[in-house]
Amino acid sequence: MSVLIAILAAGESRRMGQPKLCLPWGQTTILGHILDQWHKAGANKILVVHGPGETPVTLELDRLGIPSAQRAATVAPERGMMGSVVTAARLALRDESLTHLVVALGDQPHLQVKTLREILRACQNAPGKIIRVVCQDKPGHPLALPANVLAELNVTSTETLRDFLRLKEIPVCDLTSDDSGVLLDLDTPDDYARASGAVD
Repeated sequence: MSVLIAILAAGESRRMGQPKLCLPWGQTTILGHILDQWHKAGANKILVVHGPGETPVTLELDRLGIPSAQRAATVAPERGMMGSVVTAARLALRDESLTHLVVALGDQPHLQVKTLREILRACQNAPGKIIRVVCQDKPGHPLALPANVLAELNVTSTETLRDFLRLKEIPVCDLTSDDSGVLLDLDTPDDYARASGAVD
């Protein structure tokens, strides 16, 4: 049994004013760091969902040496984040060994490796359940979806993942975390400046 990590990287970064996943982070970029963190956590199946055509993200994936099998263009860019989630679900359905699809935001480089490890461990221990990370009594990201909802997710017309999950009665395993990064993402230059200033 295994887990597929889907890193959502198809956003247009309008509020940032430039492709945020390609911004520097430590010794690499935000995208490069996120990939490194998941590898360190023990993930061995990772998919980066990017925008259509050649984009700064696809060029960064080229620079990082990420093979085509680990990347996919969103099938429905007009649906925003949900289009990327549906794309990941469609590809995940091809792998019958999966217990979960983990939806990971592309702009959370500050997440701790221990948090990612805990998510992967929870996926192993709770097949059939949503794995939801909770910090300060608030749900955050990443979010792990059980394999048994992927077929319906692939064809849903709901506008958001939250709307889709509201329609389903799926058992949830809440993973309590002290990593406040699960509640944060980097949308603006100020967000980036504050977060990157904390990088060693």
